[in-house]
Amino acid sequence: MDKGAATALKEYNEQKSNASIQQISEGTMNTIGYRLFRAEKVDDAILIFTQNTVDYPGSGNTWDSLAEAYAAKGDKQSAIKYYEKSVQLDPSNTNAVEQIKKLKQ
Repeated sequence: MDKGAATALKEYNEQKSNASIQQISEGTMNTIGYRLFRAEKVDDAILIFTQNTVDYPGSGNTWDSLAEAYAAKGDKQSAIKYYEKSVQLDPSNTNAVEQIKKLKQ
């Protein structure tokens, strides 16, 4: 929160690549992203959610969170793209299906 997501993620990725720290869990990373999101730091939340998709690319939830942040930012095209990715990975994600419909109106 103090350093900004870009700086924190740079340090995180450097330490992770040097094996000096373990990868942060998907749930913890998502929680961090939503804390930033609720604090109206949407760009920082997007960076965190993007990192979560890098670390956990097979999780529909990571893509759903990223899509939600892009929708809040007003970037409908990116939001639709990432909601569609979420549905591809998790066809039972009815929220993503509904959000795609709303965004395409």
